[in-house]
Amino acid sequence: MNEYLIPLTSACTLVTLNYLALKVHSKMLIDSHEHLFASLLTGLASIVMMLVPLPETFGLIDLRSLPIFMAGLRYGLPVALFSTILPAGTSIISQENQDWFIIAQDLIAPAFISSFFHNKEYRNGFLDIPIRLALQICGFVFIMRILTHSFLERSLSWSYTLDQLFMFAITSATLFMIIIMVNDENNNWRLQRKLEMQANQDGLTKLPNLRSFMPIAQSTLHKRKVSIMMIDLDNFKLYNDRFGHLEGDQLLQEVSSVLRHLIQEQDYLARYGGEEFILLCTETDPARVLSYGQTLCTSIAELFLYKKNGLEAAPISISIGISTADSPHMDLKTLISEADHALYQSKHTGKNRPTLFKQPQGIAQKMNA
Repeated sequence: MNEYLIPLTSACTLVTLNYLALKVHSKMLIDSHEHLFASLLTGLASIVMMLVPLPETFGLIDLRSLPIFMAGLRYGLPVALFSTILPAGTSIISQENQDWFIIAQDLIAPAFISSFFHNKEYRNGFLDIPIRLALQICGFVFIMRILTHSFLERSLSWSYTLDQLFMFAITSATLFMIIIMVNDENNNWRLQRKLEMQANQDGLTKLPNLRSFMPIAQSTLHKRKVSIMMIDLDNFKLYNDRFGHLEGDQLLQEVSSVLRHLIQEQDYLARYGGEEFILLCTETDPARVLSYGQTLCTSIAELFLYKKNGLEAAPISISIGISTADSPHMDLKTLISEADHALYQSKHTGKNRPTLFKQPQGIAQKMNA
């Protein structure tokens, strides 16, 4: 009876190793070398399984196949095959009679079988691994062993079949538990990522918020000259008063969506607060950046021309204030303040227009001196 406890002990050991590997993976920055890391850990886990041989009555050497199953399932055939190098080498070195059939059956074949069910979304954590795959993979291996034994021995005994069924149950249950652990770790990762995105995203417009904008803008400004555009939605208070705050929120969502599609691909748009947006712009030539701002103003005015016809006297449009860094390493808050000052000029000279910040004459002369 004790011989049936050996596979259970091996299965528990493998589950523990998988748990440790998941925790190490979550704590270390190994994304750039994840495939190598996964192959090495899988190979080592297979070697640990080889150190706990099963009774001969089971017709198996050990549970070295199980780690290969997960490697093939999560990472695909290349990683699964690479994972077999360490255990295969260990098997060859430790045995006087190099049984290539055992290596093929317990390492190479599982790599191919599990890789057949591979999906690239399993690795990045965006998709849970279906639990049913544990039964399907172990079922294929069970059928392979039965057919191989029947072919080699020219017979199939009931005792061998029952032992294989027992091993099918053990391997399926173990793989089942490992998949649950991996899925649970992925769920935790997705939840953490969602919380991080919510912390850096404006809830209404789904644009980045000012909290996420500032470090990105600061980092970019340290490397190159940039422009900052402060964008304000004209007549928003009138719109809110006339149609209500729900309609006002809807308008902000629509305007932010339009702006997101109008800006250049390399630029970065965020919600500044209220009805204001802020744009990190890579264009610094005065003529071109003004033309860029005018394009945004014209597009918004035309697209929302017929939005709520009751606002003919106060049409929906945007005003823009622009400030361009004279050189890298300019203070970001100063740049934003200058853009805000230029926005004030746009609002008080007719709205629906961009204005480029210009240093007051006295200050400009003092700086040049």
